[in-house]
Amino acid sequence: MERNRKLVFVAHPILNQNSMPVGKEKSPAAVKEVLEILAESGVGIIQLPCPELEYFGIDRKPKTKEALDNKIFRALCKKYVLQTLSQIEAYMKKNYQIIGILGLEFSPTYGVHQIENGSRNTPGKGVFIEELEEEMRKKRFQVPIIGINMNNTFSSAEKLQSLVNNS
Repeated sequence: MERNRKLVFVAHPILNQNSMPVGKEKSPAAVKEVLEILAESGVGIIQLPCPELEYFGIDRKPKTKEALDNKIFRALCKKYVLQTLSQIEAYMKKNYQIIGILGLEFSPTYGVHQIENGSRNTPGKGVFIEELEEEMRKKRFQVPIIGINMNNTFSSAEKLQSLVNNS
């Protein structure tokens, strides 16, 4: 069997809801809808690192972006971003296609278009995604980044299916 050479990088909590802050998980394990689409499409999955898990531990309370937007956490995100981009470059040199990066809406780390600020949702990006986009600009990478919305998995599944179909 031949490899299809298509990969997607996925925010850690999408593949492991156990890494979510206590009370924020929406699934007992992985987000099934995402896994089904990727598995049926034959796309390889690479899990992004989880800076919040390293910084605050497993049984942590939810944080706002303001709580994470500090030099130490940004440096940790940047370290992981550089490792991720190094992985992407290594795959691309071997003619793999990176079809996308999946963030997690409302996350102060992985939010792509929306973040949660206390009890309300606001437009914005998570710290990891901000650092990722900045480093991608520097390297002139053009990889689509889409946000998975756990409150609207149907819409997210449609976006992901479109990404997969157009790759």
